[in-house]
Amino acid sequence: MNVKFEKLGMEHQSSVMQIYNYYVVNSTAAFPVSTVPEQFFMGVLEKTKDYPAYAVLNPETFEIAGFCFLSAYHPASSFKETANITYFISQDYVGKGIGEQCLKKLENDAIQMGITHIIAQISSDNKQSLGFHSKHGFETCGSAKNVGNKFNRNFDVVYMQKDLD
Repeated sequence: MNVKFEKLGMEHQSSVMQIYNYYVVNSTAAFPVSTVPEQFFMGVLEKTKDYPAYAVLNPETFEIAGFCFLSAYHPASSFKETANITYFISQDYVGKGIGEQCLKKLENDAIQMGITHIIAQISSDNKQSLGFHSKHGFETCGSAKNVGNKFNRNFDVVYMQKDLD
């Protein structure tokens, strides 16, 4: 399924937060232990103000199928060539190739910005995401052991890195 990318803005707040909160409640893919208020979205916009951030739309229905963005890996200028990558796909659209389209779009944007390294921070419980990133050229570069606790169990945060050509 091909999608349309639209610059992330306030008009996407409600849909994006519904998607994000689905993952908050149902998985360790999103790290909060309980739903976050819609005002959380303002932090996303602030975090991404100098980076590409998109609502991902179904071009036929204009329904928001997900969202994706790059953000600073670290605020120090010595890390300006490295960015974090984040994407969440609506449960109704998982398995339709949208994550791959998001990754390609953000990789192209990153290259244009002079970013040469992309970091994904993934819950060790999220086998689907770990497999997706591995399949698309990311390599595990480390993990923080038992740093998360959700659903009364600990999980690691796995750091995966992709170097862009």
